[in-house]
Amino acid sequence: MDKVTRHDLKSDRFVEEVGHTVEYVSSHKDRVAKYGGIVLAAILLIAGGWYWRGKQAETRALDLGAAMKIRDATIAPMANPGDTRLAFPTMQEKNNALRKALVDVAARHSGSNEAAVAHYLLGVLDSDENKMADAEKNFQKAADSGDSEYASLAKWSLQQIYTFSGREKQAEDILRGFVSKPTTMVSSEQATITLAQLISKKNPQEAMKMLEPLSKGSRQAVARYASSLLGQIMASSPTPAPPAPPPAKK
Repeated sequence: MDKVTRHDLKSDRFVEEVGHTVEYVSSHKDRVAKYGGIVLAAILLIAGGWYWRGKQAETRALDLGAAMKIRDATIAPMANPGDTRLAFPTMQEKNNALRKALVDVAARHSGSNEAAVAHYLLGVLDSDENKMADAEKNFQKAADSGDSEYASLAKWSLQQIYTFSGREKQAEDILRGFVSKPTTMVSSEQATITLAQLISKKNPQEAMKMLEPLSKGSRQAVARYASSLLGQIMASSPTPAPPAPPPAKK
């Protein structure tokens, strides 16, 4: 999420774009003279469009950045000398300010990635305050409006809510989606292990089949966790009955 706020902001972008336009006109005098003011107007409109889109992106980033500063604030009567972070007397005051800032970002920049991040963080805040119905709504909005990476974070949170509220089928569908199509935020291994754990009681054979390749993989941390979970499932699963012998020949 940090990459959303780390924009290289330029206060002179409009000057820069207009400068490119002036350079173009100066180096293409014959074309401008031939095609007249229509081409020049089009060039200026394009430059203006670039500037407008850039300014919108900067505004979204700045608004979300202001909310993130609240999220990173300390809890203290006042900021310590030399500490550039904001300070709030209590956690409740900090959370209230954060919620207000995030709601503002989501409302002002609806449909953008910044709004999706705001909804995701609102969902986290709701979860911390045990407002699970509100958390689910915000995670769903983030999943619906963010790009694939931010949406994957929200979907991961949704599957956790589904699991803990007894909606295993919905959680399973999300996890199987991540297994077949992982993202930078949610790996296939992470989804596979979580899915195996979810289905281990109703379908231990499939769960063990999923975990076996991971338990022998080159990523040691993943292999250790997969091996541990595989052992737990094997220990708690009933031993399958041996196959029935073939009928005796007459």
